[in-house]
Amino acid sequence: MSGKCGGNTLEKLTIKDIAQMVNVSTATISNYLNGNYSKMSEKTRKRIEEMIRQTNYVPSTVAHDLATNDSKTIGVSIADITNPFTSTVLSGVYDACGKLGYTVIFTNANADSLQEIENINKLKRQEVSGLIIDPVDAQSPIFKTLSNKETVMLDREAVNIKIDTVVTDNFNAVDHFVSLMIDKGYEDMYFITWPMKQISTRVTRYQGFLEATGYKDDSHCIEITENGGESESFKERLIEIMSKNEGKKVGFFSMNGKVLISLIQAMRSLKKQYPFDFGIGSYEDLEWMEIMWPGISCVHQDSFKMGETAVKTLIDKLISEQEPTEAKRIVVPTSPIIRESF
Repeated sequence: MSGKCGGNTLEKLTIKDIAQMVNVSTATISNYLNGNYSKMSEKTRKRIEEMIRQTNYVPSTVAHDLATNDSKTIGVSIADITNPFTSTVLSGVYDACGKLGYTVIFTNANADSLQEIENINKLKRQEVSGLIIDPVDAQSPIFKTLSNKETVMLDREAVNIKIDTVVTDNFNAVDHFVSLMIDKGYEDMYFITWPMKQISTRVTRYQGFLEATGYKDDSHCIEITENGGESESFKERLIEIMSKNEGKKVGFFSMNGKVLISLIQAMRSLKKQYPFDFGIGSYEDLEWMEIMWPGISCVHQDSFKMGETAVKTLIDKLISEQEPTEAKRIVVPTSPIIRESF
């Protein structure tokens, strides 16, 4: 008798059940699941989101949409095609799919979470075999409508993982790399990042930085805009840092390659040059970092391997007759690349 309690009851929930629990119409629940938030109030949207979270509800029709066809096509939703990380991930996806006899349809969300929802729904309507998602917002309610059996996420991860997610070990990689800079005598370290926005990659890299440095507050974290422009406030902060640390070794770690470019540009405008005036390191190993002189030390993440791993993980689930037991966090190793930047 006890064996029928617990999980099985929740699995039988319907849209009508959720609607009754939230006290709204089934049409409102349907609009929510399809991302049509303009047709409801913010308060209603949050109530529905919370109920779905509490019940782990997955619409049965959506859960089986992908499983009932064999189109040999993988749908890929990319957060931002302009990110250098993305092109290498896609190369891994295309290579692995080609070897396994699958074709690829990809969409670009252009860093817009609402566009991401539209793209995912569009891919589902095209009856792809499965989905690989590089999310803009890993906490988006759209992921409540997807089955772990037919979906894999990569890079950014949800707070509570419900879908297999391919990541790099951001925390330990940054902890180790920044420790290497400290071992070289850098007395004052700073973490340069785009706004955190609770994005897992940014947050965990920063946590690794804090672990290595032992800093107890955010006074050594500098957030800059994502548009690549050199803000006067950023340059003023750099002037302040360099002035108060005259005669000391100052180091900077950037959360990715684009942030590093902004840092180098700002420092050049101040007539400062690495590694003579300061040391630098970055997460992400881009081709130009090796060509630059002096070469830039960095954390190398195998983006190609991440794309390849996402495909293999997804297709293994698609061809298996078993349902996944629980969502997994799949870590692709990183390695420090030491050049001449510190």
